[in-house]
Amino acid sequence: MEIKKPEDPFDCQVKIGKDDRCDSSKIKDGMLLDRPARLVVLDAGAGKVRNQELFERKVDSDWSLGSELFRKQCWSADHFTETKKVNKTELAHKIKTEVGDTLCKVEFTKSPDANDMAKLLSEGSKMIEGSGATEEEKHKSYKALWERVQKGEYRIMRGYIKRSEGDMDIQQTDTGMVKFVDADLQAKGEMAERMLNLNNVTALTLRLTKYVLK
Repeated sequence: MEIKKPEDPFDCQVKIGKDDRCDSSKIKDGMLLDRPARLVVLDAGAGKVRNQELFERKVDSDWSLGSELFRKQCWSADHFTETKKVNKTELAHKIKTEVGDTLCKVEFTKSPDANDMAKLLSEGSKMIEGSGATEEEKHKSYKALWERVQKGEYRIMRGYIKRSEGDMDIQQTDTGMVKFVDADLQAKGEMAERMLNLNNVTALTLRLTKYVLK
């Protein structure tokens, strides 16, 4: 059983001019940009944006940008001009060493908790037993169900790596977890710090390149 990927309305392969960082014609409301100040697009048609840091400090934070400034100074976590296949080790290395505080997008599978696993196994078992399949076919279905349960749900998160104050070291655990700031939640004023398991990441979009597992 394959993991169903949710639709990502911002994901967009583009062709851009020399020294451009994004395609201003593909900017959408709600999209996150990096200038390097972190910007939230309020009205794509009018070029209206909000500086997230200034907004959190409750000072004047909203203004309008022209398409030239969008193209030359704003990174998008969703735009990419090329796709490169990498192995799991290379992908984890890029996240740890190249993301920094630049806005990126990570695609990953979230390991289910015990309750989710139990529910999936229960519902899947009922479907398999009621299918009228042969014992051999049931065995294959149970195997696929178990593999599906282990993979968890497909998720997308846009943001940047959280680093220690002062020395800027990446905050990582011995099990491959790193602290990641979810910029979409941050833009809403919600608790944005998350733990990202590098072992579960399947793709990274960073500075116009999408890295995917081989």
